[in-house]
Amino acid sequence: MKRAWVFVAAAMAVAVAGCSGSDAGDAPPPAARDYVALGDSYASGLGAGNYLNTECFQSKDSSYPQLWVKSRPAGTLGTVTDRTCSGALIKNVRDTQLDAINADTGWVTLTVGGNDAGWVGALRQCLLGNDQTCRSTVTRSASDAEAILPDELDKLYTAIRKRAPDAKVYVLGYPHLVGAGTGAGCESLPESRREILNEGSDKLAETIKAAVGKHEGFTYVDVRKAFEGHEACTGSPWIHSVRDELSESFHPNAEGFQAYAKALAEVTG
Repeated sequence: MKRAWVFVAAAMAVAVAGCSGSDAGDAPPPAARDYVALGDSYASGLGAGNYLNTECFQSKDSSYPQLWVKSRPAGTLGTVTDRTCSGALIKNVRDTQLDAINADTGWVTLTVGGNDAGWVGALRQCLLGNDQTCRSTVTRSASDAEAILPDELDKLYTAIRKRAPDAKVYVLGYPHLVGAGTGAGCESLPESRREILNEGSDKLAETIKAAVGKHEGFTYVDVRKAFEGHEACTGSPWIHSVRDELSESFHPNAEGFQAYAKALAEVTG
């Protein structure tokens, strides 16, 4: 089982309001609710550095769960539990991460599905192969996503809701990996292969979005627009291209995870 990292986001704030001078319609502040972060490397912060460990590559301070927690007003979160882990499949989330969720959980974030769709292998073929091998592997990956993900995600979302009946669940998707430009590490990705990769990313995103839409209380957070113009290979990338630390390649950098956190904040208020 993946090791959990549990930390307290903020102390519980207790506000006592006097009766005199207050409007009768004033409501007390909402009670703090516990938050659990789930998912794969795009949730754990791989690419942002300052890792808690080399097993799950949780960034201590720059993953989008961490950044979102920091942005919350004091007293709105209770216990915060980060169970994200690089390389996680949907099955891994279901089997090794969900035990962090219970009836006290009020907030859940999740990014998963890319590994199930075989995106690492598809990307490798686009980097090392030719246009034909790139297209064939991306097509296969997209087909796998459309065939496998709906049922597996449905099971996962159902399990989350069963454990946390009242939680607000936010499923964050994946951005386009590459854009137009001549950035370092992109020499082996001509425009034709970048288009192929982004077409595959769209199919993955739409598959996850459709699955989320079937579950009440779940919100899909589409980050493709947020990263537009800042993909790998662009002049101001928020996604790494090929890195010396290969595991970080084509993952968000610190700015990219800030973009994730901002997109999440926009829908959570």
